Amino acid sequence: MAYKALYRSYRPQTFLEVAGQRVIVKTLQNALQNQKLSHAYLFAGPRGTGKTTMAKLLAKALNCEQGLGHQCNTCEQCRLLNDNAHPDIIEIDAASNNGVDEVRNLIDKVKYSPIKGRYKVYIIDEVHMMTPGAFNALLKTLEEPPSHVIFVLATTEAHKIIPTIISRCQRFDFGKVLQEDIHQRLETVLKQEKIVVDPLALKAIIDLADGGVRDALSLLDQVIAFTNGTVKETDVLQLFGLISQADKIRLFEAIGLKQGETIGNLIQSMQSQGADFKRLIIELLDMLKDVLVLLQTKQSSLLLKLSMADVERILESLGQEGVEALVPLLMSLLTDFKSVSQLPLLLEMSLLHYVTTRLNKSSMPTMTQVLEKSNQPAVQTLPSSLASQSLPLATEGEAIYIDDVNIIKIMVAGDKEKKQDVIEQWARLANLSYDARLGKVASLLKQGKPYVLSQHVLVLEFDQAQDAKQLNLVLNQEVCQVVYHHFMHEKIVLYGVNRQESIKLRKLFLDLSQLGQLPTKTTTPPTIKNWTLS
Repeated sequence: MAYKALYRSYRPQTFLEVAGQRVIVKTLQNALQNQKLSHAYLFAGPRGTGKTTMAKLLAKALNCEQGLGHQCNTCEQCRLLNDNAHPDIIEIDAASNNGVDEVRNLIDKVKYSPIKGRYKVYIIDEVHMMTPGAFNALLKTLEEPPSHVIFVLATTEAHKIIPTIISRCQRFDFGKVLQEDIHQRLETVLKQEKIVVDPLALKAIIDLADGGVRDALSLLDQVIAFTNGTVKETDVLQLFGLISQADKIRLFEAIGLKQGETIGNLIQSMQSQGADFKRLIIELLDMLKDVLVLLQTKQSSLLLKLSMADVERILESLGQEGVEALVPLLMSLLTDFKSVSQLPLLLEMSLLHYVTTRLNKSSMPTMTQVLEKSNQPAVQTLPSSLASQSLPLATEGEAIYIDDVNIIKIMVAGDKEKKQDVIEQWARLANLSYDARLGKVASLLKQGKPYVLSQHVLVLEFDQAQDAKQLNLVLNQEVCQVVYHHFMHEKIVLYGVNRQESIKLRKLFLDLSQLGQLPTKTTTPPTIKNWTLS
């Protein structure tokens, strides 16, 4: 018999076997138990998180001979579905059957009663691949199908599905599966297969799977084929071009000790191992995030990638200042990687430049000193009245206001090139979220995105109107400008608009432009109610 991939051999046969997605499982079980079924479901989420599996389990629970909600796996209905031979469970791949003709053919067959089961279940996978015409053809049937028909639509890109389809479905969003749940599932599979895998190797596989159970099983399958015996961490690292935790910590130590030759040798060694340097940068950022989390919370239980010993080694080498300075450098490298082919060279040159220009090893504190620094100000630009406390955020009070006429003036005077610089730096706000004093303000600012920038004002667009309102409070302007100054080194008024307001302003700007009625570009400051530009 031909070999069957692990993810196919160990596809869950009951709701209880599903890894993660507990809320979705419970909701579907309750709906089956109370016979409150929807005529259409939309399962959306990342690949390998159980969407198609859940659709098949729902179909099984609808048709099991033991009764609605059961999955006995022994009756004829269950066995036929497990063998992919049930005539009433129709799986359609929308990637290859996405046209109007295919949908019309489906609609013609919907009206016929089930052949064997209680329900006909149509599982349409990758439904976002359907054409607009196909979606429109499906609309009426999806809204009012015969009572014996249930649709289950599955997609990894729900944003590509037209709203009229989504509104006719009961939607379930599948999240990435927790590492503990994937670990438990893999342990079960390994026990059944009688295969020994080193714990560190298993952790590396789970990290690589990034929340996907199918990916984890596929990776495990590949490693087993590679080793043909006991699986060790070195096997996983070699097969997938990964870098060991020890090598990554050695790289941090070399950076902290300003050992340029060691940095070069380590990166060359990683390159010879076939390392994925983009993944390496992400892993280094994950490790630094652990360090920052420990510094702010003092809770070792929150560490995800590092042990306390690892954190101590990194801090003894880099210090808190070194860690905080290294994060934006690595994040900027992720952006640069998109336009550069020699990624190892870029990383090596960036780190060498970093250690020669930014690190001052003689002033680096020990880990104990770093953890005791909680009474020092976060930045030198803080007003004296705020230097020893967390920057506060008001929730009510008087607000600044810029009317449409003055916003249009700002848009005319906008500096697109400088705004692009701000956009590229905006991701650094995520780093400041860890800061005990700047965190709250940085978290508010990062909810917005730069909309238009002039010499005097930066207008931010927010998805939530309440965030824009909070930014515009007079009491919040000083602290928000402090945080902006922290990473852009200039003082500017920050003004928030919500999505609806930005759309209205954009339309007004275009209308005035077409009529030739836009104001003349000027450096004169705009008028801001309740605020004086200094």
